[in-house]
Amino acid sequence: MKNSRENKIKVPVLWLAPFKGITEKPYRNAFSRHFGGFDAMYAPFVSGVGIRRIHPSKLADILPKNENLTPAVPQIISTDAREIILFGNTLQQQGYEHINWNLGCPFSRIANKKKGCGLLPYPDILDKILEEVFSEIKVKLSVKTRLGYAHADEIHKVTEVLNQYPVEHVILHPRIGTQVYRGEVNLDGFADSLSAIRHPLIYNGDIYNLSRYRVLEERFPEITTWILGRGALMNPFLPLQIKGVMPADAEKRERLRAFHYELLSEAQKSISHPAKLTGYMKAIWYYMSGVFAGGKEFFIRMKTTKTPEALNNAIDKALEQPFAGDEELENYFKNDIRHVGKES
Repeated sequence: MKNSRENKIKVPVLWLAPFKGITEKPYRNAFSRHFGGFDAMYAPFVSGVGIRRIHPSKLADILPKNENLTPAVPQIISTDAREIILFGNTLQQQGYEHINWNLGCPFSRIANKKKGCGLLPYPDILDKILEEVFSEIKVKLSVKTRLGYAHADEIHKVTEVLNQYPVEHVILHPRIGTQVYRGEVNLDGFADSLSAIRHPLIYNGDIYNLSRYRVLEERFPEITTWILGRGALMNPFLPLQIKGVMPADAEKRERLRAFHYELLSEAQKSISHPAKLTGYMKAIWYYMSGVFAGGKEFFIRMKTTKTPEALNNAIDKALEQPFAGDEELENYFKNDIRHVGKES
């Protein structure tokens, strides 16, 4: 019989963060097939759906629902309650029970329109939108947000608003919008929100290796669900590792190879130009190079390839390299010059 301590071991719930241009359905399904470990995957946000009828192209990444090998969560970015209602009710008719409203995207082209985290300094507008949305929406609605746009204390008034409505859960990235993804996450700010937000709170931000996850797990034992972003894109074995499973190196190489060739094959269905196809795969490997020791040098060499064939040869050589340890993964993460240019 297992002892009481073993019975209390928590199995964390892990969700994939959305990345525009990367984590669309082909990526999500290839990841699910060859790596696994995620309990759900957030789809990149949809915008501009209108208020009367949604064009099918806007929903192609999330429909049909049963094509997602791991449950997908649709996400919308909007400041029009009618759009959010239409999006949610349309997806409810297609079998979805839950959508997410993005109040966290920090990029200026979004935030300057009072969308994403650009709405956080305006709690009165947020209140009016939520009041209208919850009067008509037929699916559960969760919120992905930050501590604020320009100031971390903006989350206080946002919390007061969110606490008035039946929000499914709140995903909190503990930075402000003007940081984008630079600098350290504000763990004290997250701790304050943990005690103030009445809804289930989910942690999102800078889980780049197993050691970092353990630190956060010890700091926030109340948290049971975690969002992984770049950490999983760089090391796709991280979700399994967090859950206590780690394939042998030989198996890891085979999984990486199979993932690459499946994603390449899927991309060829919609991208015919060799240079564009190579560029798409480079965007994937910009992150995933971090799984190897000396990943930065590998990506620099790979970056010069101009055809899928040359890229395949470079990846075959990389698969002969040793894998990165926790310290190398941390360095690769912290030296990410793009600062997650497409994370949504």
